Amino acid sequence: MRILVIKFCGLRGGLAASASFRAIKELHPSATVTFVTLPGSEPAARGCPMISETIGYDFNSGFGAFIAFLGHVRRQRFDIAIALSNHHLARQMAAWSGARRRVCMGRAPFYLAPFFHQQVTGLWVDPHEAARDYAVLSEVFNLPAEVPTMWFAPSRMDEHGLLVDPKKYLVIHPGASHPEQVLEIDKWAVVARELIAAGVVERVVVSAGPSGSEKIMAEALCGLIGPVAQSTRGQLTFSQLAKLLQDARVFLGADSAVLQLAAAVKVPVVAVFGPSDYGRARPWGTLSRTVRIDTTMFEGEDATDYRARMDRALSRIMPGQIVRATEEVLRIAG
Repeated sequence: MRILVIKFCGLRGGLAASASFRAIKELHPSATVTFVTLPGSEPAARGCPMISETIGYDFNSGFGAFIAFLGHVRRQRFDIAIALSNHHLARQMAAWSGARRRVCMGRAPFYLAPFFHQQVTGLWVDPHEAARDYAVLSEVFNLPAEVPTMWFAPSRMDEHGLLVDPKKYLVIHPGASHPEQVLEIDKWAVVARELIAAGVVERVVVSAGPSGSEKIMAEALCGLIGPVAQSTRGQLTFSQLAKLLQDARVFLGADSAVLQLAAAVKVPVVAVFGPSDYGRARPWGTLSRTVRIDTTMFEGEDATDYRARMDRALSRIMPGQIVRATEEVLRIAG
């Protein structure tokens, strides 16, 4: 069975879809997926062995690129094409893919509706992205009720080259999807030093993305922690980072794609959530504890006051809360 899945998303969204692919593979061992997503998100999809081809499609690539894409997918004669996002371009790609069966998430516009055999609507019980994708694909493939864990296979990981012993270090990723979700690095430093002093781990690896701000943040945090800390300096690929996380004793971090990668490789996770969508982005399928603030809007609260309160939300999270959550998750992990 050849399946075309179109989901315009980031790294986190690619990892979320892998949970559904795991379930499909168990029911249809010979099935393969061509996954179409946004440029830059391909590394998350490449961790899933079921995906035979990953295509990063740029919205701004023009009409000629769109026609070339349709020609590419129509030549492959897919059995099923699924638009797993509400973007109009995803629906157009699935509708005109030439697949024998065409499905879209949500209700298609009137001019595309005749091209679809199935439109999946109104199934979102759990807000997590992995559960949402699973609800759609369950309607197509009749999957079991329980949503599995995300999938980043060890065979798709690469050696990271850092001089650390497995299970004797923790990984902190202080960066986040948005600036207002970044916890102060002096708090992360207190957490790291307390866990080192307690003998929880021997070393700390501070993960950084390729952006200059994240690399600077990681170096500054290492300086505050001391000689037991080292930074990845933004030099690891996603598959190398997956290996680093898999061999760690525990992962600590804010709302980011790296947190979801840690969950995908099943390392214990301590997540710190500020003003972000906890329900949609919480750790999925791994042992975890979360330190977060209440983002509920007070009755009668002005929108401006609410935004100002959310901007200060992370200041209410203290290092001791993160240390206790880490000790608890490791105690449960044995």
